[in-house]
Amino acid sequence: MKNILIFLLPLLFSCNQKPTYTINGVFKEGIGKKIVLSELSNLRILRIIDSVNVDANGKFTFTGDSFGEIKEARLSIVGTRFREDFIIEDTVINVNIQEKVITEKYTKYLFDLDRGKEDAIYAKLKSNYKKRRTVWGGATNRVVKANAAGELSNENLVKTRAKLDTDFIDETLNILSNYPDSYGTYFYIKNYMLRFDSLPFVEKAFNNLSERIKNSSEATVFKSEVEEIKRSYVGGTPHDFSIPSLDGGEVSLYQYRGKVLLIDCWATWCGPCIKAMPHIGEVYKKFHPKGLEVLGISYDRDENKWRNFLKKNEYVVWDQASSLKEWSCPSAKVFAVNTIPATILIDKNGVIVARDLKGEELEAKIKEILLVE
Repeated sequence: MKNILIFLLPLLFSCNQKPTYTINGVFKEGIGKKIVLSELSNLRILRIIDSVNVDANGKFTFTGDSFGEIKEARLSIVGTRFREDFIIEDTVINVNIQEKVITEKYTKYLFDLDRGKEDAIYAKLKSNYKKRRTVWGGATNRVVKANAAGELSNENLVKTRAKLDTDFIDETLNILSNYPDSYGTYFYIKNYMLRFDSLPFVEKAFNNLSERIKNSSEATVFKSEVEEIKRSYVGGTPHDFSIPSLDGGEVSLYQYRGKVLLIDCWATWCGPCIKAMPHIGEVYKKFHPKGLEVLGISYDRDENKWRNFLKKNEYVVWDQASSLKEWSCPSAKVFAVNTIPATILIDKNGVIVARDLKGEELEAKIKEILLVE
């Protein structure tokens, strides 16, 4: 009987153990360097889980209790910009960090992970995305250059770009359909499609996931973010925000309630933004006397460049503001702005009626909202 109890104790102990994750790392050239393990959300650090120093043998280890559900994580080397994003699973993950000297003053650090099942799918989708995005970007640039050279009409430019975009999305949906029951697919949709693709396609990709993934607690984050993003689309009512104005005060979105408002998101480092700005000036001159307000929101970080540009270009007489935080500007989140220039047209009730219209289309929409000829 005693022998039976002795035999059962290890089994009982192992059954009561919580699931854990373990990350075993080798970084031979990094002795003494600090490695940080962080939890991510939307490719941004949500919290720091732990940090360790590489020991005298060039090794480091992270271990901890299960998160209860698969999470995004990041390993980063303190004091450098090098990092690796991955899906952390309840398993053992082996990491090898290698130093690669490029020049006397520049050294790279390369991460090689033994990826888990979910992370392997995620890594595959990310790699595939980058390759296809490069091809898509090259094709888009070629048709834009052809249009600029007079080899392609404006009408054909619009049609060609629309087909390139549609083909890219169709290919994406087809690839994702091979992995409907994977968190790797979910994180791809959340981190890449939600940032770059239109919301209807993002929702379609999400709806093609298995019920297990769609009903996970992690997916509730995605659903809430989608609802927030819908407020930034046509028909939505965006949340209020406040940022510093050019005159040193504060400007808020809601202070324009009761007026038709055109928001122009731009930056001094954005060539297309500067090119489009004279037309914004024309729109302001033509429609401000009839009730249009214009607010320029700069995504600059350098205050001097921002102020000097506005001082030099005296035709910019409409309201200007900037948090001087580039993409961390509150407006970027409220309006789901991923690229600039970006314009948002808001009616008197605070409802978005149009986005990213240009030229005659923009002026026609403003006339429609202002009820003017």
